[in-house]
This record gives sequence, C-alpha cells and structure tokens, in this order.
Amino acid sequence: MRRPVFVVCLAVFGLMAGQQLLNPILPPLAREFGFSEFALGAVWAVGGAGVVLASPFWGRRSAIQGHRPVLLISLAGAMIALLGFAFVAQLGLTGVLAGPVLFTAVLLTRGVAFGLAWAATPVTAQSYIADVTSGPAERVRGMAVFGAAQGLALAVGPALGGALSLTGNLLVPVYAAPVILAVIGLVIAFALPKPPRNLPQEREIPVTAKVSPFDKRLWPFLTLGFGLYLALAIVLMTVGFLVQDRLGLTTQETGRVTGLVMLAGAGMIILVQAVAVPRLDWPPLRLVRVGAVVMTGGMLLVAAGSDGLLLGAGVAVLGAGMGFATPGFLSAPTLLATREEQGAVAGLMGSGSALAFMGGPLLGTGLYEIAPAVPYIAGAVLLAGLAAFACTVTREPAKEPVAP
Repeated sequence: MRRPVFVVCLAVFGLMAGQQLLNPILPPLAREFGFSEFALGAVWAVGGAGVVLASPFWGRRSAIQGHRPVLLISLAGAMIALLGFAFVAQLGLTGVLAGPVLFTAVLLTRGVAFGLAWAATPVTAQSYIADVTSGPAERVRGMAVFGAAQGLALAVGPALGGALSLTGNLLVPVYAAPVILAVIGLVIAFALPKPPRNLPQEREIPVTAKVSPFDKRLWPFLTLGFGLYLALAIVLMTVGFLVQDRLGLTTQETGRVTGLVMLAGAGMIILVQAVAVPRLDWPPLRLVRVGAVVMTGGMLLVAAGSDGLLLGAGVAVLGAGMGFATPGFLSAPTLLATREEQGAVAGLMGSGSALAFMGGPLLGTGLYEIAPAVPYIAGAVLLAGLAAFACTVTREPAKEPVAP
C-alpha cells in the first residue's frame, strides 16, 4: 500500500505547498496593502472557517463519490481561488483597488473560496489512508507519511516563496502557487488507484455513519489535535511579522528570512517523521506526549529569540515536537473508530485542524498587537497544559482496527 499512500499524500503536499508558498510574503504584502496584523489574521480565520464548515461535507462525499474525484475538485477549486487572489493582489499593488474594497476581494478569494476548496484534500487523504491500512503500526506509518507530506510542504513552500520573492516582485509566488496545484492535479488524475475492497460485507456497510465530536473514544485525541494545531497556527500566522519587527528588515528581506525560519521548522518535521517515528515504533499516546513537551520548549525559545538564529532554532524545536505528535493524534481516532465511521472521523479531524487555523490567526495577531512576545508565551502555556492533559489519557488504541 506504499504507492497509493504516497500518491494521495502528494495531493496534500501540493495543496499545502501552494498555500505555504504565500505565507512568507503575505505579512509584508498585507502591509503594502495597508492592512493591520489583525486584518490579515481575519483573512486567514475566514479561510479556516470555510474549512471547518466544509470538512464534514467533504468527508462524507469522499466516502460516497470516491477519493479521486473529490481530490481533483479540491485542487481545481483551490487553483481557481489562488488565481483570483493573484489578480486581486495585482490590482491592489497598482492602486486600482484599495481600502475596504481590496480587503473584501482578498477575503473572498484567499479566504472564503480557497478555504472551501482546501477543506476537501486533508479529510479525503486521511480517509483514503484509513481505507488502505490496518493495525496501529501500519496506520501510524501511513499517518506519518501524511504528516511528512505536510512537513515537506512547510519546508518547500516557504523556501520557494522566499526564493521567488528575491526577484523583487512579491507577486511571483502568488502566480506560482496555482501552477503547482495544476501539476499535482494531473498526477492525481492518472496515478491514484482506488482502495482495495477485500471484504464482501463492506458493500453493505453504510459508509456515511455519523460520529459525534464528543464520542468518549475520540474526544481526547480530537482535543489534543486541536490544541497542537492551534499552537502551530499562532506561530505560522505571526512569525512573518515577528521576523520583520525584531530584525528590522525590509519587505523583500522579510520574505526571504521568514522562508528560512519556516524551513527550519518544516525540516525538523520531515526528519522526525521520516527517520525517528518509524524506528521508535511508539504507540500514538506516547508520540503525542513527547511531542507536546518538545513543542513547549520550542515555543519558549521563540518567545525569547532576539535574532534570526534563535528564532530559527525555536521554530526547529517546535517542528520536531509537531513531527512526533502529528502521527499520534491523527492515527489514534482512526484506530478507535469502525470502518464505516472512517469518513466521518476524517471530517472531524479536518474540522478540528481547520477550527484551530481559524482561531489561531485571530488569537495570534490579536495578541501580537499587545506585544510581539505575548502570542508565544500564551502558546507555551497552552502546550504545557496539553502535555499535562495527554498524561491523563490512558487508553491506547487497540492493536487492530475496531471491527464494524
């Protein structure tokens, strides 16, 4: 099942790389538009709200329609939304659009349209992986590949965005992102096989079974995932402002340095998930506990970092912690759910991460306007609480997936 998992994770990589390509240049671009930190946070939050609303729907559609069609719809929709944002950004920089009109156009393209399309890919990929894997070890490895795809996107996207910004035109990364999505879409269209159906009774199973987020089996892991994503969102959505303000950089320099800082964190995510997690073979809960503790240390280092080296080191430690935690909190709910619940569980996990990326930008940018260190101190407190909570969870997922 390695090839199908890698192919579906390619869609996750492409979508997130296209998104992350813009992140290093969005804070300086927002300041060129005359937006405040909180205004940019609102754009990110609206995109996250779209993901929250659409994730359960896409989770059910992937179970009914099939994974490939939903992935292609998601990639095409995201590509169109980013092309619209590129057009709006061009008009904003030339002065054709300004003020509330420009903000509304950015909100609709980069926020609403992109968020609704983006929502389909992660939940569909997780549902696909749950379909083609079995047992905790194989499921954790599959979710580790999913997490590594995210980490690779977090590395490649910002680095490429920062490099493209060196051309002197902030819009080059904005136009490059839809091209990446188009290429990935073509690969998915021709290379993604259907999940095998080995059990005759599976045809009779209602694949759209609903699952409550308060289900006693799942809510601790959903809570942990939400909290860890919230802490990560606080960093990702404010680090560009932090780099520019603490280091006193120009708009162009900010895009490049932010890309390098984010590359440090993403590189550690990839390293941990590609090398450490498969060899350690830890159960999901242990991965989450270790990850939360490591992330707490990284957040404190970012809060105290006064130069580019310390900021990069802090984000790298955060990435290492997220590298441990992600396969743990992603695989645990799928191992505790029955087969017919997998689509709904994927939707819940997608909604939880999207809710974090809806609240994180507003919380992070709002706290940033108080003082630059405040979001990271709050993040460290949140992560310490999550580490303590993870230690109260005692039920590890079963050694085999729950039978339908």
